[in-house]
Amino acid sequence: MTGPVASSSDQPGAASPAGGLVLSAAERLAQTLDSAHRGEWPAWAGFAALHAHGLHLGDRALALQAMAGLMLTGQHFRRFERFEEGLAALTADDAGVVTLDATQELLVLNARLLGLLLCSPLDPAIEGCATRLQALIEQGLDVNLTLAAARTLIYYFEPRNLRDPALRVQAVIAPRMAEPAATPYRQARWLHMWRICAHYGRQPHLAARALEQLFEIAKRHRLRDVEFLAVLVEAQNALPHGDIAAARSAIERAQTLLDPSQLGELLLLELEKTRLAFMRREKASALHHASRARWLCDEVRMPLAMRWPYAVNEAFAQLLGEDYEAGRATLQALAGSTPPGYAQEVGAMLEGIDAFLAVRDARPDAEERIRALWEGLRRRGSYDFFDHLPEFCGRLCVLALERDIETDFVRSLISKCELAAPEHAPASWPWPLRIQALGGFAVWCHGEPLAAQGKAQRKPLALLQTLVALEAFDEERAVEVAHLVELLWPDLEAAAPKSSFEMSLSRLRKWLGVEQALKLANGRLSLNARLVWCDVDAFERACAALQHSLRPHADATALPTQLRDLIRLYRGPLFGNAVLEPWLRQARERNGLRFTRSVRDAGAHLETAQDWNAALSLYEAGLAQDLSAETLHLALIRCQLALGRDNEARRALARCEALLGIELAGLPEAALSLRATRVMPLR
Repeated sequence: MTGPVASSSDQPGAASPAGGLVLSAAERLAQTLDSAHRGEWPAWAGFAALHAHGLHLGDRALALQAMAGLMLTGQHFRRFERFEEGLAALTADDAGVVTLDATQELLVLNARLLGLLLCSPLDPAIEGCATRLQALIEQGLDVNLTLAAARTLIYYFEPRNLRDPALRVQAVIAPRMAEPAATPYRQARWLHMWRICAHYGRQPHLAARALEQLFEIAKRHRLRDVEFLAVLVEAQNALPHGDIAAARSAIERAQTLLDPSQLGELLLLELEKTRLAFMRREKASALHHASRARWLCDEVRMPLAMRWPYAVNEAFAQLLGEDYEAGRATLQALAGSTPPGYAQEVGAMLEGIDAFLAVRDARPDAEERIRALWEGLRRRGSYDFFDHLPEFCGRLCVLALERDIETDFVRSLISKCELAAPEHAPASWPWPLRIQALGGFAVWCHGEPLAAQGKAQRKPLALLQTLVALEAFDEERAVEVAHLVELLWPDLEAAAPKSSFEMSLSRLRKWLGVEQALKLANGRLSLNARLVWCDVDAFERACAALQHSLRPHADATALPTQLRDLIRLYRGPLFGNAVLEPWLRQARERNGLRFTRSVRDAGAHLETAQDWNAALSLYEAGLAQDLSAETLHLALIRCQLALGRDNEARRALARCEALLGIELAGLPEAALSLRATRVMPLR
């Protein structure tokens, strides 16, 4: 196989390490390439010396190959100070007239494509360069140069969603990975890039297998820097799932593997520390690590096209600190310097911030912006949206769901990205678990109803109902395990209640089928508000929002929507008509009174505004759920009288007396008469 050689400089150049013999330029180039293929940092200085030697001799072939090696090695070690110079040399008009064989062209063209992608991502020459490079890797040339070129091609294909060409590259590379000449370092660098491609291509099994192989190579050959990269991938995998402990552990392991002299490694570590701070909602820490990463980008002279992940992280840190305008400005500064595929992602994030600000500022184009944002994401099939800022992404999802915009796609994105529900997410959010306890009792897991059959499920369901009744909907309202044991197993002695609780909790977790749906911490148990929706919790929040709107001088524009939510949520008494234990009956009465009070207060607000028809409809809807609510009967009659519907009022009064007479047996006649005198219009 023809290897990288210099065309006119096979002259004495340097002493060999063994001493005595002098290596030609071709031999020095081959030796330096071998060093680069093994991932040895001194190769960078070797290529720099060879480039100067080639220029001194006027040997364009040697200079081009040395510069290509310099750029490829520099990219691996995050040393970019000569990239602009290198790209200018590789794209100069006279570069094309230098005679190179196929292997030499593979090396030079690889560096040229890499330089264009990093320094000039919109250059029209990129496509032709990539096409030629793909043809070269299929010619069975030097395996290590082929692995390096394949890595650059994946870097080109992945952000452009060019899946078929990427799979074609993988098909070429897979059988060559086993060739004896393939160095572990080149194998590992290829696997690292292929894992990224598989991950963003939604191929988790391929990504996981690539990571396994990456660790195997690092351990077998003691490649510290490769293991460092693999451990950082573990942190990256843990963060989207909210596994903060695993991410922190991986980052701590990466810290022990770090070579502090390598600024590129420091840069990658700062990137993951920033993302961990996002997940922990540590605003100051996120901004600190993001700003430090941006500083390191300057130190290593990173090309603008590579800086977008670091700039995005800084923008995310600003958004996390609720400095939305600064976050937007940071993203806007990326315009024109981001690779095409990623440019769309950055553009979508800018649209998302604009939509959020339009809603926040009550601008008239708010709904139009939300619609344009989600229509664009759905049309492109884009699910990579504020990946490391899931709470902000969730808020944008809520804005769409509340307005019935692209609901199918929004719900699909929430499920695929496993977004946790933000506070006060609407019922249309695709919660993994949904519990209906008002007017009956039912549980759905991912939209499918769960059937509770057999005696074995009695106590687990009683435990779930007790959590609902005691309003343990999040960690702040968690219930002491000791109190649950006292309520559910009052007759058991010694250790038996604890073991009974643990068994029931285990069975309940298994029945629900959603990991972490129940949170047990510090001896307290609760539902996980990010995974479980319960109509009782939503009803409580609806009542609170309604009362807020009814305060003096409050903005009541949301009142009609709040009333619809209230009536929709309260389908009847807690757990329907089931016979309940005393503590459950208390919860039933509490919710019933809360409903009656909310309807009464909202109705009084409407009556004060003399909106008698709206008030009448509200009272009718309230009585449809609770016929025993005396105040609602009387308010209904009051509205009928105000509207001049005397006959309807008399019939309603007769019905009220009949119902309440049965409910309140033995009530004195005088009290019934007094009740009748209260049925007068408000003055």
